[in-house]
Amino acid sequence: MADVFKKAYEWRELKVSRATGLYPYFKPIESTNGTEVVVGGRQVIMVGSNNYLGLSLDPRVKEAAIRATEKYGTSCSGSRLLNGTLDLHLELEERLARFLKRDKAICFSTGFTTNLGTLSAILDRKDWVFSDRLNHASIVEGIRSSYCEHKRYRHNDMADLERLLKSAPEEAGKLIVTDSVFSMEGDFADLRGIVELAAKYGARIMVDEAHGIGVLGAHGRGLCEHLGVEEKVDLVMGTFSKSFGSLGGVVAGPKEVIEWIQHRARSMIFQASMTPAAVAAALTSLEIIEKEPERRERLWRISNKMRNAFRLLGYDTGVSDGPVVPVLIGDQVKCFRFWKALYENGVFANPVIPPAVEPGNALMRTSYMSIHTDEQLNRVIEQFELLGKKFKIIPEDAPTAADVIDKVGSIDDPNAEAPRFVATTYRPAESRNGTFRRTGGIAQRVFDMVESATWRAANFQIPSREQLNRMVQESLSDMTGAVIERTYKLWELANRARNSRRLSYDDE
Repeated sequence: MADVFKKAYEWRELKVSRATGLYPYFKPIESTNGTEVVVGGRQVIMVGSNNYLGLSLDPRVKEAAIRATEKYGTSCSGSRLLNGTLDLHLELEERLARFLKRDKAICFSTGFTTNLGTLSAILDRKDWVFSDRLNHASIVEGIRSSYCEHKRYRHNDMADLERLLKSAPEEAGKLIVTDSVFSMEGDFADLRGIVELAAKYGARIMVDEAHGIGVLGAHGRGLCEHLGVEEKVDLVMGTFSKSFGSLGGVVAGPKEVIEWIQHRARSMIFQASMTPAAVAAALTSLEIIEKEPERRERLWRISNKMRNAFRLLGYDTGVSDGPVVPVLIGDQVKCFRFWKALYENGVFANPVIPPAVEPGNALMRTSYMSIHTDEQLNRVIEQFELLGKKFKIIPEDAPTAADVIDKVGSIDDPNAEAPRFVATTYRPAESRNGTFRRTGGIAQRVFDMVESATWRAANFQIPSREQLNRMVQESLSDMTGAVIERTYKLWELANRARNSRRLSYDDE
């Protein structure tokens, strides 16, 4: 007789990673001041949090949460439909609707259940939904629970999206849904391209601004504002667990549509409402976001400094933009070992492995807060230089951390290059044609070796032609080993691909 628990009892990867000391997840944080936390008795710099504006520890936000708890208690102990709606909930929704320039907004208890409830409420079996392959798992689950026709287009590929839109029957309702900022890779959705195709084929648009709201746009309304397409987007979703430093989610749009979701979404009707403390914290954070744009400006200076620093060291950061800066490691085991060494050296980042990313593209996801200091960021750069060379992720002759820190400058110096300077990126063959993608041929490997040398020359303005020639020759002398390494890597990737799948499974 089959046992439904058999797969759990036979799961070996977890036991092996724990036995080897390489298990990086569910680490309890014992205390925090925002940018530094204590984990396992060790104080480390936190570069793995989504608390982008540092508001979770802002005294005004904490005080608002305390006052709400004293007035309303710790919980409403009911769903929004019944006894779980406070005047605070309504105030937050009204404020958010004005902030997002929408008719109406409705708040859920979490960001995940916002997408789950919204998509399952507005889609049915007759509808077609077009979803980016790298969309968040909450979008995937919301679509699945609707039983609609689900079409996934290649990441940010407008030609592929148009091909799928053309295949939809005229009578089908059509919705294009995408993250604005992709949470693992840190790159932006092509919203202008999506808007153009939606108008051409009569589709509605929903944008998940979980990592955009509070961070992007002149007023912090997200990527839609940043790209000037707000009026062309039908539904905007956001969360409070990131820039707002609280917990919960919101969807905003036309009044009739939001009221439909409010009365149809199971994760609204059958889930306890946001706690009074979470609502009050979100309200206060919204006010700060509106009144203190300098937080966003400082966050961008920090993000640019770190992205440039990693690129100058020789890391591949893909096409990321904003405060999420992924660092490609490649091999999953090496990624875990790199994470452990970082942690032991005082830096806490997040290792990301398949199925959250493609096989062979394990990465260290770093993310930044507007309250990080230059001293903390420079310590992170030093560790990434040290460990990158130790684990042979960056070249041995890559620039030193001191040189890189001098190049990117200080985030608090108004004359520093950090806010403006954009480093030339060394991109190996497997990361071209998209974010962290595809291996190339042996000829491409030769090109990569040459590019590696010229990249360092370009960024550090090495004047000597003889020195540049020497760097190229040293790289090419390793060609035989490179061929063997590339052949093995292709074999390894092919085998992993047979047994690995992303979180978003459904092919067209």
